Amino acid sequence: MSFFRSLPLLLLLGVGACTGAQTASESRTPATDAAAPAVALDVPTLVGRNIDQVRRALGPPREARDQKVGAEPTAEQMKATKGEDWINTFEHNGVTVVATFNARTRKVRDLVLVGTDEDEILQKGNLSLTATQYMVLPVISPSNNREIIGMRVLARK
Repeated sequence: MSFFRSLPLLLLLGVGACTGAQTASESRTPATDAAAPAVALDVPTLVGRNIDQVRRALGPPREARDQKVGAEPTAEQMKATKGEDWINTFEHNGVTVVATFNARTRKVRDLVLVGTDEDEILQKGNLSLTATQYMVLPVISPSNNREIIGMRVLARK
């Protein structure tokens, strides 16, 4: 008997909960986050390339405008470093890429995409953590080991 007494109240609550303020499209469309960033650079196509091929794809490096460092080591710098671990920095479609290479052999050792959001870096660079032709490793901030400052991409051997 108590069920029948509370029936009008239940009906009233049920009707009150459905106000009709929500449209049909709102009820069927799940909430989504901001649109995923577009691919800005197809990094997998650069893996395994030499520095000259990377420059052709990304344009002149930032160091080409710097008289002190330069895109290539001077004879004196080459002697001091043996041409190893020279870097070129590129800006391409809003992505900063640092390429480390051997100036004698021209071989690129790794590419680092600079940023603090791992998912965004992977998306913009068209990268996959499970790719078979390359590895993607985080570059940890020296001042805070819980933050990344980029993602390093190396060819698998």
